[in-house]
Amino acid sequence: VECAAPALEVAGEPWDDIVRVDRSDPRFFSCGGRWYWPIGLNLRSPNDLRSHDNLHTAVTPDRGTYSYHAYLERFARSGGTATEVWMAPWSLGLEWNSSWFGFHGLGRYSQSNAWRLEHVLDDALAHGVRINLVISNHGQASSDSDREWQGSPYNAANGGPVAHSPELFTDSRALAMQDRSRRYIVARYADHPGVMGWKLWSEVNLTPIGANSVAWHRQAADRWHGLDVYRHPVTTHWADDYRSAELAVVSLPQLDFACIDAYYRRDILADVLMNSTLNPARGLARFGKPILVSEYGGREFGAPSAQLAAELACSGFASLVSGHAGMPMLWWWEWVDQGDRWAPYGAIARFIDGEDIRGTRAGSAKLYAIAAGRELWCHAWRRQGRILGYVLDPEWVKDGVREDDLSQGRLQAGVIDAGGMAIEWWDADRGERLSSEHLDHLGGGLTLPMPTFRRHLAFKLIRDPVPGP
Repeated sequence: VECAAPALEVAGEPWDDIVRVDRSDPRFFSCGGRWYWPIGLNLRSPNDLRSHDNLHTAVTPDRGTYSYHAYLERFARSGGTATEVWMAPWSLGLEWNSSWFGFHGLGRYSQSNAWRLEHVLDDALAHGVRINLVISNHGQASSDSDREWQGSPYNAANGGPVAHSPELFTDSRALAMQDRSRRYIVARYADHPGVMGWKLWSEVNLTPIGANSVAWHRQAADRWHGLDVYRHPVTTHWADDYRSAELAVVSLPQLDFACIDAYYRRDILADVLMNSTLNPARGLARFGKPILVSEYGGREFGAPSAQLAAELACSGFASLVSGHAGMPMLWWWEWVDQGDRWAPYGAIARFIDGEDIRGTRAGSAKLYAIAAGRELWCHAWRRQGRILGYVLDPEWVKDGVREDDLSQGRLQAGVIDAGGMAIEWWDADRGERLSSEHLDHLGGGLTLPMPTFRRHLAFKLIRDPVPGP
């Protein structure tokens, strides 16, 4: 049906509050020209049975949008600005087989869930939180990992077009129905500033996409960009850690940023985060795109609470100085919520308040710090006139138990040009400035005494402003 549309008049001040990849420094996001560094927590759905089974949390009652409202209220109050939500058949998905309540088969979209998702986006934006929206979760295409293929409306057993899940990525009929779904999602939600980005798949390496990954992602992301005139960034996501990311897909110009996990078995989390961007062999910073960890927290099935608490406390600072595009999103949201473990979000939010780490010459640097006779983990983000740094006790973050007094420490900040500057030491647990001291540096290597601390310590080295004319 075609009809003539009436003339449309737009009044008011120009406004654009959509998160996009920054034009001047495409390693990061910006929003309305302002540097946007998302402080995140994964809120996949109202509850997670893995958390109950492995961390012994209570199963949060599924109250739909009310559950999200409660999470968002506490998260935002603590300093959070971004989260991830899945459009899954058991949460906010739009399309599933008709034997499930509220669904009507392939190509027919659940209006009740569509409204719920709209409401969650509204609620998140009202709290100052943006959502990385997962379009398809890996189980929908899998018969092995979190298998949901048996219920898929694409499955021929449910009246769909293909008999086997790998055909989701190659069959022309399946691809046409995916495109139809994209058109609906973009038409309904693309004008919403609450959308931080579109994630095509969660943990796509757990699906049977195989050798079709590059071709499928190229056409899907390209089509998404063609539909979305608001230019929200598009991504996909790999399980395990940075080494699982498919470099040929990350390099696609159609993919705006890359999402990875940071689960691990040997290294401390800070090293995994640093290697995610800077590892010479597999680090993803080489692509000059935002890198965002959207799942982490011990191994895939958790860790002791003390260890998770240490990882949550250090994750924001370690990712900042390693050049990540945002704070990693811890998977165990019920553990955070039920244990009132919100403090680390406020700590990193206060530390970066008023900062802007963008700059074509800005980058991460490994520094040397020692205290109590042992070397500490120390990295910094250096840009013109400013260094943001982080010192971490690696023994503490291994298990969250060992907490030594680290006294008589010193930090080698590298070669610094001569001139006046201020050194600020920050309590990384509370996000509070401990002290500020002015220095007149003669040039060359700069060594600084550190205050006594436990666990971790942040700092800022700030060049004196250049006098005006």
